[in-house]
Amino acid sequence: MNLLVLGIGNLVMNDDAAGVHVAQELAKKYNNKQDDLLVLDGGTLGLDLLGYIDWADKLVLIDAIDLNMEPGTVVKLEGDDIDVAFDNKLSAHQMGMKDMLLTSELIGQRPAEVVFYGIQSSSIQMDMELSEPVKKNLPKLTDHVEQEIISFLS
Repeated sequence: MNLLVLGIGNLVMNDDAAGVHVAQELAKKYNNKQDDLLVLDGGTLGLDLLGYIDWADKLVLIDAIDLNMEPGTVVKLEGDDIDVAFDNKLSAHQMGMKDMLLTSELIGQRPAEVVFYGIQSSSIQMDMELSEPVKKNLPKLTDHVEQEIISFLS
C-alpha cells in the first residue's frame, strides 16, 4: 500500500501556499525513508500530478480553503465532502485539483482512500507571507497531516 501526501498551492499568493509549506516541511522528515511513502509539493500542477495519483493507494491532500469559517481553522474532509472544498475556489489550481480527482476516477486510478486537510484562508493576494491566522495555525495543520503519516506507518 502506497501513501501520497500532496501539498498544493501557490507560494506567491500568501495563504494559498499553506499546503505547499506543510508538504515541504514533512518531506524533509519522511521522504527517502521508505518506498511506500511520498510527500510531494504539488504546487499548482493539477493534471500533471496524475502519475503520482496512480501510484497511491491512499492520498492525503493539503491546501488552503474558503468555507466561510474563522481564518486559520483547520478541517479534515473525506469522501464526497472533499468536492465541497473545491466548490469555493480560492485560485485556479483548485479547479485543476477537482479535475485531477475526477479524471483519476474516470480512468480507474483514483486512490481507494482520499483525505483532505485544509486551512481556512484569510487572504489570497500576491504576497509571499502567510496571514497571521494561517501562520499561527500552520503547525496544527502540519500535526494533523503528520498523524496521518504516523498512522500509515504503524
